[in-house]
Amino acid sequence: MWSEKHRPKTVQEMVGNEDARLAALKWLGSWVSGSKPLLLVGPPGTGKTTLVHTLARRFDYDLVEMNASDTRNKDALRARITPVFQNTANLLGRKIMLFLDEVDGISGREDTGGLDTLVDLVKEPTVPVIMAANAKSTKIKDLAKACKAVEFSPVPPRLLMLFLDHVLQSEGVKLGPGDKISIVNNSRGDLRSMLNSAQSRAAGYATVSNKDIVDIGIADAINSYFNAGSLEQATQFIARAEASYPDPRYGGSPEERRKDMLAALFSSVVSSHVGHEDLASLLDVLSKADMMVGRANARREWRLLRYISSIIASGLYEKSRQKGIKYTQYAMPWPVMGPIFARSQSTRNILRELAPALHTSRSSAGSFALPYLIRLMIDEKVDPVEFAVDNFGDESVGESIAKEIEKAKRK
Repeated sequence: MWSEKHRPKTVQEMVGNEDARLAALKWLGSWVSGSKPLLLVGPPGTGKTTLVHTLARRFDYDLVEMNASDTRNKDALRARITPVFQNTANLLGRKIMLFLDEVDGISGREDTGGLDTLVDLVKEPTVPVIMAANAKSTKIKDLAKACKAVEFSPVPPRLLMLFLDHVLQSEGVKLGPGDKISIVNNSRGDLRSMLNSAQSRAAGYATVSNKDIVDIGIADAINSYFNAGSLEQATQFIARAEASYPDPRYGGSPEERRKDMLAALFSSVVSSHVGHEDLASLLDVLSKADMMVGRANARREWRLLRYISSIIASGLYEKSRQKGIKYTQYAMPWPVMGPIFARSQSTRNILRELAPALHTSRSSAGSFALPYLIRLMIDEKVDPVEFAVDNFGDESVGESIAKEIEKAKRK
């Protein structure tokens, strides 16, 4: 792949983010035992991993690289990181540097403690530690405070074009001005994506022309797809949707989850009146696409995600015609969702007090502790309001518990 063949070997060969590269150079050049870790934050394809490898090469470190999102809880983190800190050099006497990629994929739940443990482990490291994250979210705010954070930005189009011309010249390949502009604009600052697209185009595979890159809302895109009169037209609506195929491990904001194409198609399909056989066929296509997305993200082969839209568009097309499928954000009809929303508000009131008292997460408290608490209060005839006032000092929690007791009795 061109993205690997033309990966910069030195810091000077890298493209864009000059200030971030300089800050990282200064950090490692002045590193002493106990120094704060370096946290590189920025979108994929902007050079975070490449910078780490070039720094290790420049300062003659043996790089120990781990994908932190694969090590999600505190016990696994300790088991993998502690031995690195206990051996500041490898068997040949070379210095060691630790690189933790995708730290925003570590579990942040209170009962697994992955992020909290990582913060404790890197407080006074005995070897240089560099971490990378795709976004500086609230999830990793405590980790960011314990590090020297350096932010990466998408590579500007001007620099992308210069680098693309350099690669094309090295490969002896010629592309027209329109193709090059389209490739640069479609990459949106992701250098790796740009090179993958350029190599695909050079091999004879068509790229989407620049004039077609017009994002449309996910609702309009899905409705238009199911009403399209041809497969080619339907595919264009999916390809132009303001949506993505995110890694489910990272959660994301409500707005990012709303733009998850697979989730939006799933909720739209299951909420429509589709026969069982057709529904099974449609869900089979979505499930296979979901597995492909998961594997592409887990293996960091993000270039494969570009094919998902075409696979979905062609796979769903035949069985979804004239079925009246429309976009819906929720996978259940409102008569079902309404009571669920109402109950979630009630139980949230209980779990806000119960979880800290049990030293666990709200999820665990709701799944494992609350049902037993309700059963015990029924059997022992405990007044819920008195119980809540005595233990939590909040009468409203007792009212919420009373509702749960009534539901349990009706069962």
